[in-house]
Amino acid sequence: MRLLHHQCRRVRSASLTVIVLSLVAGLLPATAFAHVRWFTPRGPYWDPEWQYLFSLPVLLAVVSALAVVAALMIGQRVLGDPLWPRPPFLQGMEPSAPAILGVQTAIALIYAATQLTLFVPNIELPRNLLGGAIAAVAILAGFTFITGVLTRVGALLILALFALAFVYGVWYEAIEQLFFVGIALYLVVVGRGVVRYQDDDELDRPPILDRLRPHALTILRWSAGLSIIILGFTEKLLAPDLGVAFLHGYHHFNIPQELGIDWFTDRRFVYTAGIVEVTAGVALLSGYLPRVVILAIWIPFNLGIPFLPPTELIGHLPILATMYLLLVRGTEGIPPPEPASTPQRHVTTMSPDATGPTR
Repeated sequence: MRLLHHQCRRVRSASLTVIVLSLVAGLLPATAFAHVRWFTPRGPYWDPEWQYLFSLPVLLAVVSALAVVAALMIGQRVLGDPLWPRPPFLQGMEPSAPAILGVQTAIALIYAATQLTLFVPNIELPRNLLGGAIAAVAILAGFTFITGVLTRVGALLILALFALAFVYGVWYEAIEQLFFVGIALYLVVVGRGVVRYQDDDELDRPPILDRLRPHALTILRWSAGLSIIILGFTEKLLAPDLGVAFLHGYHHFNIPQELGIDWFTDRRFVYTAGIVEVTAGVALLSGYLPRVVILAIWIPFNLGIPFLPPTELIGHLPILATMYLLLVRGTEGIPPPEPASTPQRHVTTMSPDATGPTR
């Protein structure tokens, strides 16, 4: 009888989380995570209008974010597992995650540098010797991520380049790239992975970084969540005319209007996309059921790729790699810790938000 009750509870718990996941995923419009500034000419609509901070769409974004976080918190308590779902194959994907993060970030960095831009197309470097030198530094940092040699030096270079973004871009355009800071700090602490040297130690790994390892994954998740929230405001909720200008060039993204729902105007669609983006960022920031959150936002992160220039895919590679790493690592290690009352088995476990194994 007790076993039957336990099984029923697990079924109800799983059903609750699936319903939440389905509702969130079903509400995500395809352009929610498109960087509309990448594909829209500069104009008077480019800058955020800060008076919109006290507007109905922003209020709806706050309410939506709080509601989703509450649902995720309840779901995690009911399930009793912050890393639900736990398919066994994720453990096999875990060891290569830092390398994937490094390589995909490097591709985006190098591509942007070859276009004489810094991180993204809208932060343009001067077309002179100085701009070329900065681009060369970005390419060098990218190659350290690809090879795994002196990765921490390359990550420190990324932090310096982030500071330069405030010089060559508007401050809010630089802040939007905060996730590069999280990636750099993660790679400084953890290293790129896969490449190992004598005695299983990385060549450039200072022992002091061991104290920071338990926090590296949290920093990465926070930086990604904050970047998504900031983009939801600066490119959509506070700059609706920018989103409308984007839709004039890519009108097919407003799927409801394409289906004949005329009242769902381009401006309303932009507000909806901003609300979804802020909600997703806050959900990721909260740390509740991170795998459910990532699986819910993974589809809209990729939906726009076939309908936009290759810049969309290349520019999104670092954030996609971040999502991948957070998916296979979650907020704590794999497999779950053994209960104290059961005999100890020879398994590798991880502390909450840890990035290195403990036995």
